[in-house]
Amino acid sequence: TVVLRVLALIALIMAFSPTPAVQGQTDVVARRVEALMATMTTEQKVGQLFLVAFSGPQVSPSLKRMIARYHIGGIVLFESAGNIRSVGQVVKLINDAQALATANGARIPLFVAIDEEGGKVTRLSRIAAWFPSQMALGATDSQAHARAMARAVAVQLRALGINMNLAPVLDVNDNPYNPVIGTRAFGSSPELVARLGAAMVDEYKQQGILATPKHFPGHGSTDVDSHDALPVVSRTLQSLVTTDVLPFVHARADAIMTAHVLYSSLDANAPATLSPAVLQGMLRDRLGFEGLIVSDSLLMRAITGDIGVNEAAVRAFRAGVDVLAIGADAGYTRLDRRTTYQAVLDAVNAEPALQRRLDESVRRILTIKARYGLLDHRPADPKQAAVVLGDAAHREVADRIARDSVTLVRDEGGLVPLQPEANILLVLPAAANDLGSRLRTCHRKLTVMRMSQNPTVREATALVRRAKRFDAVILATMNVNKHPGQASVVKSLGASEVPMIVVALQSPYDLLAFPEVKTYLTAFSDVPVSLRALANVLCGRAGAQGKMPVQ
Repeated sequence: TVVLRVLALIALIMAFSPTPAVQGQTDVVARRVEALMATMTTEQKVGQLFLVAFSGPQVSPSLKRMIARYHIGGIVLFESAGNIRSVGQVVKLINDAQALATANGARIPLFVAIDEEGGKVTRLSRIAAWFPSQMALGATDSQAHARAMARAVAVQLRALGINMNLAPVLDVNDNPYNPVIGTRAFGSSPELVARLGAAMVDEYKQQGILATPKHFPGHGSTDVDSHDALPVVSRTLQSLVTTDVLPFVHARADAIMTAHVLYSSLDANAPATLSPAVLQGMLRDRLGFEGLIVSDSLLMRAITGDIGVNEAAVRAFRAGVDVLAIGADAGYTRLDRRTTYQAVLDAVNAEPALQRRLDESVRRILTIKARYGLLDHRPADPKQAAVVLGDAAHREVADRIARDSVTLVRDEGGLVPLQPEANILLVLPAAANDLGSRLRTCHRKLTVMRMSQNPTVREATALVRRAKRFDAVILATMNVNKHPGQASVVKSLGASEVPMIVVALQSPYDLLAFPEVKTYLTAFSDVPVSLRALANVLCGRAGAQGKMPVQ
């Protein structure tokens, strides 16, 4: 009964009665969508369901075929797939793809999507402002910062011709050992995640970018990476609703991405992406969500481990997914997307119920495209894009967020800021970005050395021997849960009684592996602006302003 009351309250929050002006706009959109659907073939409608990754910096013959012959509804860009090299190249790629879409089939412009979360999940770091992680934003607890970041990201995306951001992450990361979310989340408090997430989603809307918060109904408590295997969450329904689901309700987004996670209290037999009980029963019927349901990539092993991508696509569509995303996951270059398209088309032709489902999904897709102005697509201007992405104001926003996020958890040794004349050893994991050059701008007696990402006992012993020659050691860690050798180094240095500052460059949860450490800071990401902010705190140029956003 309590759960039903909570769900009823959430449904009430989500319910939205348009004002007369908005209602008039809605009627215009609806008439336009129905007129367009009346001209579309079943093949063209099925194509609209697909949001696909592709290889290369230009429209390849394969991508041309997907757009012109299979009528795909959208593309998703990845730096790892070679899609992003320069501002002019990205603009041309998108303009060429859109020109193909509007010249073929039903002539419907594409969703052009990207994962631009900030921190370690960024695709535009070469050409655009690189923002700290969402958890860094959480450490500022500032809706103004959240809005400013969303605004800056949206302006840059729009200038390139990108119209859909697969962000923000609205997972409540309350499992310290979560291997895939971590600093991608704002924090461990549902209220904090809801507050900052809603601010970002609203700002993206105002800037004309379709935000797609993820991963419904919540990926924050998992202990398995859904890229590798299927996570299972055994929380009660009440706990799910009051913790994980709350931020999605509060966000009032026009699109939501699903989680490849099995929630035993909702459906003991299928992960959310493939579950009618989760997508139709909970998200649509109980919560009243009317926007787009977008799948996480259907190539992830949590989904394809047993059934393969073709069956996964059919089952996801049958469960209630509107947009079937196929990302640049392992094996994507070998995937024959034609067979996946054909599998969904065959299922639709064989089942009258799926034909109705198809119309429902396409109607939602076209409605969102109309609302966001995508049906009246105009090519991006490469010269204007270069100006926008070169604007220092976006980097200044990133700087401010980083400055306010650095968190000094404790300093019992009184080591922060560094003594100007102290002889300091900075030890960085192999994969860490360059903190040394930032520290050298204020501290001349600095020696930098690298350790392995997961150091051996022998390496730790040698490092301690060297450290004894210095007045203090700054030891940077990165995700100790995955690299326990780093914890051994911390403990060995602690036993040597050399004054030590431990700095977590990514996960703040590193402290759990060595709770006895007396001086501990966390920056929540090692992107350049975060390293600069961290160096300023260590050098005494700025105070640590952040507050720990996780327990």
